[in-house]
Amino acid sequence: MPEYSLKKKILFSLLPALVAFFLALLLGELYARLFSQYGYVTPEILKNRSLQYEPSIFSRYVFPRKELNPSGYNNLKYHINGKGYRGHDFEVSKPAGTIRMMFYGGSAVFDQAVGGDNDWPHRVERILRGNGFPNLEVINAGVPGSDTFDSFGRFFSEGHLFQPDYVVLYNAWNDFEYFTKKDPILRQFQPYLAGMDPRVNYQNRPDKFFCEHSQLYVRLRSRYYNWKFRIGPEGSQPQGELSEQITDQALRQYQINVEMFVELAKNIGATPILMIQARLVSPDNTEAEKKRIKYQYALLTHQGLVKAFSATDQILREVAQNQGAFLIDANQELGAKSDLFIDHIHLNDLGSRALAELAAAELEKILKEKSRGQEPEEK
Repeated sequence: MPEYSLKKKILFSLLPALVAFFLALLLGELYARLFSQYGYVTPEILKNRSLQYEPSIFSRYVFPRKELNPSGYNNLKYHINGKGYRGHDFEVSKPAGTIRMMFYGGSAVFDQAVGGDNDWPHRVERILRGNGFPNLEVINAGVPGSDTFDSFGRFFSEGHLFQPDYVVLYNAWNDFEYFTKKDPILRQFQPYLAGMDPRVNYQNRPDKFFCEHSQLYVRLRSRYYNWKFRIGPEGSQPQGELSEQITDQALRQYQINVEMFVELAKNIGATPILMIQARLVSPDNTEAEKKRIKYQYALLTHQGLVKAFSATDQILREVAQNQGAFLIDANQELGAKSDLFIDHIHLNDLGSRALAELAAAELEKILKEKSRGQEPEEK
């Protein structure tokens, strides 16, 4: 038998390991290409399939004004119309005889867990049309991630041009991201940059090459960025310890946001309607329910969340009473019903239907009261 050098012995020893490694890569590549529910993807394809945003002066971001059919939660399909709003298109100038109703808020208004035109604001539209208001038109102005000041900014800088007769605000959770901080919101939030998400943007030429030629690389790359930036269902999770304390400054900011929204609606001749947000969060949540609540996004403990919702509920009630807005308490009937929620505030299809039915019933009363010239009453 020939005597091999040490270098050749090491090479022969490594060869099986290298063959196994490259075979594993090949099998992983084949699996990613043949069995992935997403099919062939690259960051550019993922960007085109996802909800797209662009920066705005008056809010942190908006949907671009072009028709899109992106995918979202559980690969559900949405439709963004040419005006940059979810759902069917509409005329900027309200047609004669039309009753136009706009719904503002974040992902809870966008209704991310249902696809097509089954978001609860458009379900409200169909219910009310069938109940004697065939000329009702709904615009879903919900944008995932929007706080109340984002909603006010978009209403102030564009929404009023659509001449709404009724404007609904349904938002609290997204505001909690500044509830534990002492800095004013002007100093907390940075402008949105379209290229800031590395998951849907190439980082360099080698990165682009490997993304376009290896689906295994794309999957591993995505997992790495999700881990590095702590990406969850509502984007990157903020760093910090959970707190039970809410600053008075934050509550005052929330109140100002709501007051300005109501006054703007009244100034353009629209009827303001405030909705108390339905949520899974309650003082009596089970341990199983608490596991579905994403505390890290609000940096609040369970008790802190209960306090935050209680405080925002009270602010909504006071603003409605003091400034003549209608109030609908969605949480009173739907709150803490575990079978309606996928997490802390987002509804599943059953919950979306339930909220639409509740909102439609209360809004129908408001429509009838306004037609008789009555004053707002708490609902």
